[in-house]
Amino acid sequence: MADESLGIKVERKNGERFRRALVDLKAFDPGRKICSDGSQIYLPVRELSEKEAEKLRLVADYDVVNFGFVPEEKILTPEDILGFRPSFEIVGDIAMIEDLEEGEAERVASALMSSSNSIKTVIAPISDVEGEYRTRRYRHVAGEERTTTTHKEHGLRYRIDLEGAYFTPRLGTERLRIASLVGPTDVVLDMFAGVGPFSILMAKRCRWVVAMDKNPVAVQYLRENARLNKVENIDILEGDANEIALRYQNAADHVIMNLPHSASLFLPAAIGAAKPGGIVHYYCISPEDDLYRDELLIREAAEKMSAGIEVLCESIVRSYAPHRLNVVIDFRVKKL
Repeated sequence: MADESLGIKVERKNGERFRRALVDLKAFDPGRKICSDGSQIYLPVRELSEKEAEKLRLVADYDVVNFGFVPEEKILTPEDILGFRPSFEIVGDIAMIEDLEEGEAERVASALMSSSNSIKTVIAPISDVEGEYRTRRYRHVAGEERTTTTHKEHGLRYRIDLEGAYFTPRLGTERLRIASLVGPTDVVLDMFAGVGPFSILMAKRCRWVVAMDKNPVAVQYLRENARLNKVENIDILEGDANEIALRYQNAADHVIMNLPHSASLFLPAAIGAAKPGGIVHYYCISPEDDLYRDELLIREAAEKMSAGIEVLCESIVRSYAPHRLNVVIDFRVKKL
């Protein structure tokens, strides 16, 4: 039987108003469960001061009682189980952990799956992002043996094969930032679309999206994700961005260049595809002591095309490696 502790008894109709008032006063006890007996609600509280008690009287009538509240069950976190905070990312129902020593990886995987019913698979990388398709190889650590999943982000769903195409959930906030800049009449060119997390979100906000990728697996999932999210205002193209962009000269209000290790090689194509006054969103990996060094490359590329640029935004997107950061440079293209 639960030990009795301090509580407040109110009529059921006033229960939620009282709960909010108690939370605002920092008087609600979250370690115990709210109970009811039909017409009355019992809310667990800490000791109330006279002033707090008076404020609660303004909400509705109540009685202070001692009640046998049931303790809330503490949900164990991976940190509780392991004694340290493991590094991991979750994509859909797959957790991606660091490639730890055998035994330690299994211990981390067990802790993750014990603390979350939504994690069905745990994998660890056995390679860096590699090759022209920007893919990674993984080893199975625990749970279902697969690398395919469905990831939800900003109300949209994405089917993904993590070994077949590059994807990171850590750009979710950045994707939303770009979407906030896009207008309903805009055309967006996504030069390295992958499975579509930028393109499909943009398509919900703008007139038209041109999405391309060289990786046939990524393009396959991009098409599937467009159907899954009922997106029709999109052209999906497989091939080299430098070649495809030539078909869209002066067409785009926004050009997305999310290829951080080699985006500079595609600057002429991106600048050419932007309308006069169009905005290019350029991503790169930079050392922490010279974050925006690629601005010089951008200016040089524009000058060679008899164009100018106006830098609108320079910011850090995420940490990438020790002393190396993923940054974005937004710039407006001025064509002479």
